[in-house]
Amino acid sequence: MATLTGSTQPIPLGEGYALRAPGIRGAADLQRPSTPADRARSRAPRDGTTALDEALQATNVTEVREIEVAATPSGPAAATRGTRGEERAETIELQVPDLGPETGQLVLAADESGVMTWHLPVGGAAGPAGATRGGGAVKRFVIPAPQPAAPAPGETGKRGLIGIAGRQLLKVLVYLLVDPAIGAVSEMFAERWEERSRPYSVRTFAPDNFTAPGAGAIGPSDWARLRGGRALLFIHGTFSTAHGAFSQIEPGAFKALFDRYEGRVFAFNHFTLSHDPRRNVEWLVAQLPAGSPLDLDVICHSRGGLVARTIAEQPSVFGLDTSPLQVRRIVFVGVPNNGTMLAHPDHMVKMIDRLTTALNLFPTGAVTEILEAIITAVKVIGHGALRGLQGLASMQPEGEFLKKLNQGTPAGTGYYAIAADYEPTAPGLRALVAGSLADGVLDRVFEGTGNDLVVPEPGVYSANGSGAFPIPDERLFRVKNDAGVIHTTFFGHAPAWRKVAEWLA
Repeated sequence: MATLTGSTQPIPLGEGYALRAPGIRGAADLQRPSTPADRARSRAPRDGTTALDEALQATNVTEVREIEVAATPSGPAAATRGTRGEERAETIELQVPDLGPETGQLVLAADESGVMTWHLPVGGAAGPAGATRGGGAVKRFVIPAPQPAAPAPGETGKRGLIGIAGRQLLKVLVYLLVDPAIGAVSEMFAERWEERSRPYSVRTFAPDNFTAPGAGAIGPSDWARLRGGRALLFIHGTFSTAHGAFSQIEPGAFKALFDRYEGRVFAFNHFTLSHDPRRNVEWLVAQLPAGSPLDLDVICHSRGGLVARTIAEQPSVFGLDTSPLQVRRIVFVGVPNNGTMLAHPDHMVKMIDRLTTALNLFPTGAVTEILEAIITAVKVIGHGALRGLQGLASMQPEGEFLKKLNQGTPAGTGYYAIAADYEPTAPGLRALVAGSLADGVLDRVFEGTGNDLVVPEPGVYSANGSGAFPIPDERLFRVKNDAGVIHTTFFGHAPAWRKVAEWLA
């Protein structure tokens, strides 16, 4: 265990690892990670859960070391200052051995308030800093400094990925740049991963299977049944799947809606990382058998709303024939109809941090599956292959996709919207929402606008250029900011679901 003295010099941790933590006193301990079997034998997992272990394994990522940082709490008068008048650092720098050009490296940090952040190497390889492996080069990671604080009441027990107390945990992760299953990390990497792990499908969605993966695909007899009257289509959002995105719906409430549509309910699983909504809709339309059009209502979450709008508003601009799908009503739930700045290349990692933290503090849905998609996106971002993330780019406010989408007007489609302004209570989560100080500049991504952690609240329903917006008040439900609803928990909020049921009555 190494002692942190507040020095600006790197403190060797052993095995070629070092930590530079100016203004911070305490201790740092380099450890080999416990195995899943070790954690299974423990009643209180120290540094992870099955969901995180499984996601890392599924994406061929290996945790090689953990660094536990225990900072000494400062008194009120010295909370932001180190010894001898030094300013307490807003960041720390972790230096790890550079494993060579064939290996990628990441750091996943978790603090005592439950905030989790992903970190990519900064700058080029540096010279040795306390290294013992022949003086080899190191990679550097800049991470928000630990700020000891009491966890918020009621939130400690909700952490689903990493549960720690009184310290910061840094997990050093490595992976091959040529994945043994899907090839090199490049612009095609996310698409190949989705083809293998998140394939397109149109699936049955019934009370006995709507939370289950691998439900039956829609077949010829199902299409005939869906054409027997108004049908209901569910479309999920970014990083998710249908069974994960809508799993919070109370079973009785889902059955009531299923019965209202006389069983004509189905869901669309689609690529959310590599394909934009136009390509999603192109695939969907190609699956439809010849015959009379489907008469549809749609419930959609997050980016799934842009898929729904592409069907309803923009067949001509996007060069699509969507006439087999006649959309009557769309319920947008947390949909970035005005985009989200978190989809900008400069902010994508911030979006991923917020979603990972949400999974940690409020684990809902298919946690492992979402983590697999997140890790895949982090790999792509880390290697500058952003052109391979067109699905995420489609949510950029000034991006080409949204510019085209917001030129249209739906023909005979009624729009409804649910939006939330989340007010965080945990100190660490407040800091995450306020913005990372890793670059010394306050993150003003949302410019003070209320948001659900990912999507600006007014951006779900306000004017955006499309003739269908703004959505009128009588078709709008704004979740109060003290309700604790974030981007991933809308469907567990009973008042919001009651409003959905009312609109679709």
